[in-house]
Amino acid sequence: MLNYAAVLFVLSNFILESSELWDQDNSCPLICTCRLEHLTETAIYRFMQKDKNKPIPGEVGSIENNEVIQEENLDTVELLEEHSSAIVRSAICILQTETQPLDLLQSLPKDIETLTLIQGYESGNKTIKFSYLSKFPQLLSLELVGPNLMNKPANSNLICEIDLPMPELKYLNLERILIKNGKQQVENFLKEVNEEELTFEYVQKLDGNLHPLTMVQKGTNDEEIVPYKVFKEQRDTHGEVPLFIGFKKLFLLRITNCELNNVHWEMFDGLRELQYLILERNNLRFIPAFAFYGTPSLKMLSLAHNKLLDIQITDLAGLLQLEYLDLSFNNFTQLSELSLPPFPKLKLANFANNPISIIFPNTFEVMNTTDSLIIGSDDIPLTLITNSFIGLNLLQKLTINNLELGLLKRDLFVGMPSLTELILTGNITKLEYDAFLEVNKIKKLILSNCQITNISMDAFIGLQKLQYLDLSKNNLEYLPPAVFDQLINIKELYLNSNKFSQLPRDIFSKLHAKLIRLNDNPWHCSCEMSEWKPMIINKIKQRIIKQCEYTGDKGIACIMENRFNFKYVYENKVAPKCAHPEQFVNWSVFHAMRRILKCPGYKPKLQSIIQPLVIQHSPSFQPKALQRMFLN
Repeated sequence: MLNYAAVLFVLSNFILESSELWDQDNSCPLICTCRLEHLTETAIYRFMQKDKNKPIPGEVGSIENNEVIQEENLDTVELLEEHSSAIVRSAICILQTETQPLDLLQSLPKDIETLTLIQGYESGNKTIKFSYLSKFPQLLSLELVGPNLMNKPANSNLICEIDLPMPELKYLNLERILIKNGKQQVENFLKEVNEEELTFEYVQKLDGNLHPLTMVQKGTNDEEIVPYKVFKEQRDTHGEVPLFIGFKKLFLLRITNCELNNVHWEMFDGLRELQYLILERNNLRFIPAFAFYGTPSLKMLSLAHNKLLDIQITDLAGLLQLEYLDLSFNNFTQLSELSLPPFPKLKLANFANNPISIIFPNTFEVMNTTDSLIIGSDDIPLTLITNSFIGLNLLQKLTINNLELGLLKRDLFVGMPSLTELILTGNITKLEYDAFLEVNKIKKLILSNCQITNISMDAFIGLQKLQYLDLSKNNLEYLPPAVFDQLINIKELYLNSNKFSQLPRDIFSKLHAKLIRLNDNPWHCSCEMSEWKPMIINKIKQRIIKQCEYTGDKGIACIMENRFNFKYVYENKVAPKCAHPEQFVNWSVFHAMRRILKCPGYKPKLQSIIQPLVIQHSPSFQPKALQRMFLN
């Protein structure tokens, strides 16, 4: 197995020693930065991260809703193994008003391997033809980035004309630019498909007010479907469809904010090595059948932040290697068994922020290898019916936003026997008896912001493996006695930001939690709270950067050491406070019991703080925190 940290250590030293040599041997224009860098330092690598789940924001300084650490992505190792030299010659240039793109490219060193061109603000229209780049035979990565869309002048565009294929290019990022196709690409396309008669379902329209890639939708009355002979006669005045024909080694293609109004199979035909395709923020309204059939190796497809109105079973057909699918922030209104084709290797599917109001039974049966699913929109409530999730046998994490449900019942979760993490938000009035018995392997259950008012005494029956339960930000006023007694492995329990004034006595007696949060509730302070332990309740969870050990390996492994440790930290700010009686308002519950009520049963355990007293030179010794604990 490749020792990644050790390799990077050697490579980083190589960069420092070699960068001056490359700069001396190669002239670099003043508006450019030329340097040696690792492939993982380029912007391209950032787009290759599969897991785009963002942690749920917790409180400042805490990460109580972000316990899981993602494993290091393996793409870096793949890059190292794929290229004999992971160190690349990189050039980043700013296109200014007086910059002539062709002259600039001619002045760059011929041996650059990654090139980034960024258009400056109000620099006028600039055109980059791919034929200009033919002088760079070793080019692996190309990025063209236009000006920011906010307040962009009308006459300041970066235009990319694809007039020549780049068969050796692996990574292509086109952002905020206008894409134009060259005539040569159509001729290359005809040689590739080798057919005499072709019927194009789309022809491009030329209009001064339209983008070069605006195409006619199938079935519209504006343009009829024409045979290729007619299309060929008109090709001198019409734009062309097969943009990326001949880019045979393309591994990643990202087109975002480029006004790509439509896609078709000719655009991506022949990209058999393409594994990452990102087409975000392009105003796409529909996907034609078999649009991505020419990309059989695709592992990641993102169509997020478009305007897709529907998804049908043939639209994504043929993606048998797909592992990550992002269709978030579109306009789907429903999902059914006719929406998705088989995805035998799909791991994560993101349908978040679509106005989906219902999920029909058997919708996800074709996703029987998926381990993470996100669904639901903040704007439209989502309704579940029995068998909505049937077939998700390997699903481990399910996130549902804005769920509209009067009663959360057991039969809603049928079909997910491997589920270990469930996150729900929305409007759920009541948790029924044995509500989670079908998903009894759950370790993390988040029911925050669900408007819950009632929980059955046996709602959590069968959840012996549960370690994390979040019931915060609901409308709970009462909990049944012994409701948590089954949760023998619970480590964190969040009841903060509800409407509790009191809890049944001994409700936490069988729990061995490291953290229980009770703040932001209107507590009626009394000696009934004597069992509460400030060493558990007045804590937050923090992520601590793991300290690097320089012994043994002389710090080699520290270069990429970005893992974290977690610890529970005493924090008096999260102590529950009294709302009643009136004379106790805003007093800490523990302060009231100790100093005012002088509850005879309130005896907080001090054993856990004896050790720092003995070992006073310990790095973890914190006198001020210790003093606050004694005061409580």
